[in-house]
Amino acid sequence: MDTETLRMAPLRRIITTGALGAVLVAGVAEPAHALDVPPRPTEGAVQDQADLLTPDQEAQLNRLIGEKNSENEYIRAAVLTVDDTQGESIEDYSRTVATDWGVGDDGRNNGVLVVADMGERELRIEVADGAREVLSDGDARNIMQDELEPGFKKEDYAGAFTNTITEVYDEANPQAAADREAKSNTLLRVILGLVGAGVLVGLFLAWRHHRQNKRIREQAEGEIEQFQREHPDEEITDGMRQAYYKYRLQNRKAPGLNDKPNRAKDADGIEHEIRYAPTFRSWLPLYVMYPAVYNGSAASSAGSSFGSSSPSSFGGGGGFTGGGSSGSF
Repeated sequence: MDTETLRMAPLRRIITTGALGAVLVAGVAEPAHALDVPPRPTEGAVQDQADLLTPDQEAQLNRLIGEKNSENEYIRAAVLTVDDTQGESIEDYSRTVATDWGVGDDGRNNGVLVVADMGERELRIEVADGAREVLSDGDARNIMQDELEPGFKKEDYAGAFTNTITEVYDEANPQAAADREAKSNTLLRVILGLVGAGVLVGLFLAWRHHRQNKRIREQAEGEIEQFQREHPDEEITDGMRQAYYKYRLQNRKAPGLNDKPNRAKDADGIEHEIRYAPTFRSWLPLYVMYPAVYNGSAASSAGSSFGSSSPSSFGGGGGFTGGGSSGSF
């Protein structure tokens, strides 16, 4: 072997070892984190994955957004609750979801997404570029501090979302806010005269509603536990549990002979009658076939949250570049 060959041998070994190391590193490197975006609401504009709202509260919030969409062309709002943001910051997570859902009108970018992360106890009002013309970052921060954060600290989730959505739309439509205030002042004396009795009745109804919901939820949990004991190989996910709880709350008893059945659309947009399932065992195969119909969040086509004439909050909007405000509770 000549002198030149001997001199090059160590260099070849270094290059070969380095190349092999690069291949091994590339082989074990983990793939980039891909965010599992929650599904966009099939009806209305509220996706309550953290199960903070009762079915009635969710329906009322959907109706509010639908009414505001009909009155106000400058804002299109949606609501999302989650148990975690999959390791993402609340800002990045909200921006990704809002873009994926297409919150707002295409070309106008007037979307607003209100997000609550129960895991980290963080909140976000994500505002698209077009909406920022009527809802500045300062406006979003004021609404966060005055409405969203206080409501969550009191665990009044329905009230927090209702007040936040109302303020978001009214900030973009000052006349609506002025009319609402004038009407409120006109009725103030009447309300004060009835407030005593109203508080008592409200407290009683709230207590009774809570008791009924608790009893239904405990019964549903018992049915799921019994099913798991009888079918230990069947996996029941948290999503299935939450879907059944909501279905059971919406279908507290069997419909009467003359009751008109509710209808809902599946993932392909095909409408189905919502059948009554008295137990978890009878509900599960229906949910497996049509999860969007039997997830407990589907609204009746006869009483849609938005109404047939209300513009949707999802029109292919975008322009979410970081506008809005974040908070915590």
